Amino acid sequence: MKKFIIILFLFLFSCQKDFIDTDVIPSFFDKNNQEVVSSQIINFNLPDEGIYYLLFVNTDGELVAREKFTGTEGLNSRTIHVGLLDQQEIYLILYNSNQNKLQEVLLKLNK
Repeated sequence: MKKFIIILFLFLFSCQKDFIDTDVIPSFFDKNNQEVVSSQIINFNLPDEGIYYLLFVNTDGELVAREKFTGTEGLNSRTIHVGLLDQQEIYLILYNSNQNKLQEVLLKLNK
């Protein structure tokens, strides 16, 4: 009986809690400047589900391109293609459906 209690005691205290990986994926918009190549996947967090816009605006403030997409709450991924742009620097701006600017980053294009 003592052996059974000792084995049961060891079994109960030798179990460990499962390891849950809680690595945080950095948002593409965390930095003010980013270097990008012709095609790159970007990750960013959204506050809730809804319609969002990614805008490419040149340094003179002129709209170059716009993408409308349906985002989900939390982590989202998009692929940006900048290989055909003539500029060396361009802003990538994230807007929500109410036209409120959520995030902005200056892209330095490496072609």
